[in-house]
Amino acid sequence: MKNEISELIKPTILSMGYELWGLNVGQQNNSLKFTLYIDSVNGINIDDCEKVSNQVTHLLDTEEVCGSEYVLEVSSPGFDRILITKEHFDRYIKEKVKVKLKWLVNNRKNIKGVIKEVTDDCVIIDDENESYEIKYDSIDSARLKI
Repeated sequence: MKNEISELIKPTILSMGYELWGLNVGQQNNSLKFTLYIDSVNGINIDDCEKVSNQVTHLLDTEEVCGSEYVLEVSSPGFDRILITKEHFDRYIKEKVKVKLKWLVNNRKNIKGVIKEVTDDCVIIDDENESYEIKYDSIDSARLKI
């Protein structure tokens, strides 16, 4: 569903002059929750989020992709940049990150370190003592560490 929604809304977001940074899909009570991250060269403010929210809500309602029960939240990736895709990790190789995992990797659920390498399957993060090979589907959230 995440890819289907992304492909549906991406042209609208691009036509408005924004970049679709990423989309997270989750649950909130009995509804689907879409957290949409947008970016632009000029940065993002609350008016940008409101404009995109109105357009995407109209599009989702018209296309009836997810039924009537959903919550849409539009946000910027933030100063500390949320990292979602392989391309995001690629863009920030050699930068410090903080990663929260869905399950343990090498007996750790939170990892802070430097992005060493990015492959199609995983990101490799080095802290001062160890290297962690983290598959993308095991990442709950990742942000640049400013």
